[in-house]
Amino acid sequence: MPLTLDRILFPTDFSASAEGAYRHAAWLADRFGAELHVLHVVEDPAAPERPWPDAPEADHGRISLADVCQDLGLPGPPPAGDGDPDAPVDVVRTEVAGRKPPEAILDYARDEGVGLIVMGTSGRRGWRRGALGSVAEAVTRRATCPVLTVRPLGAPGQGEWPPRRMLLAVDDVADGDVPTAAQWAARLAVAYGAPLDVVHVTPPTLALSGPLISAGDRVRAREALLALVERLRSEVPGELPVSLVVRTGAAADKIRAVAGDVRTHLLVVGTSGRGGLGRAVLGSVAEDLVRTAPCPVLVARDVLAAPASGAAGPPEPS
Repeated sequence: MPLTLDRILFPTDFSASAEGAYRHAAWLADRFGAELHVLHVVEDPAAPERPWPDAPEADHGRISLADVCQDLGLPGPPPAGDGDPDAPVDVVRTEVAGRKPPEAILDYARDEGVGLIVMGTSGRRGWRRGALGSVAEAVTRRATCPVLTVRPLGAPGQGEWPPRRMLLAVDDVADGDVPTAAQWAARLAVAYGAPLDVVHVTPPTLALSGPLISAGDRVRAREALLALVERLRSEVPGELPVSLVVRTGAAADKIRAVAGDVRTHLLVVGTSGRGGLGRAVLGSVAEDLVRTAPCPVLVARDVLAAPASGAAGPPEPS
């Protein structure tokens, strides 16, 4: 049975950091026929009220992609299929007061059955007005659904719209395994119509021969990786190439370097490895990349590493 994406959550503090994620959230909601939930968290109830900019009067409204692009001064992306760029997307807006932003966002996502969180990050530490950096990191670390983090409009890596090239970072995989991050990468490559590069990084210590990792283990790991790439090729149209890049070194450094080399506009990374070699390199690496990658980053927690009640699979386009 096809998996669906019914609700997308867009947390906002009405800053440039948040606006960078707005177009992704609205466009994906339109592409997958999902309801867009807009959440504003007021940490201090005594703070001056900040009005909702250009928001509907009611708590439940509708907005079109044309409205989104006009608000942000963006060129209008082509509609999905035979869609109408003026067709509205359902929008639900909510304000929560007196809560820490990460907890409020995570609770809302769980309670509303959100399948994807799209939020801005300034890449700075600390909760300050207009700074979602540490909040995005905390949400990414603890969310059971995928989280797409986007730097502010005008920041390096934010100029291309829609994303024209994607990069999937994968750890070792078991034979026949398709990690959650890989499933999302395939779906988003189709949604954006973007070629997909797959990068696998082997730490230097594992690249060396030694008693802990046999030659047979290495051969099986490589065969499983190649099988995953072939599976991804079967999931995307033939005109969207899927290529494999293998590097040796520090994972985050090499992934950033490959992202720059191939001019990546969206990076997808998982948070656990389930391969036969037993490595789980991408967990801490994902947090590093949220802060430092030169493009938006989607972190998809592996379903076996997350509580079953909150896990979300990749969507099928509507």
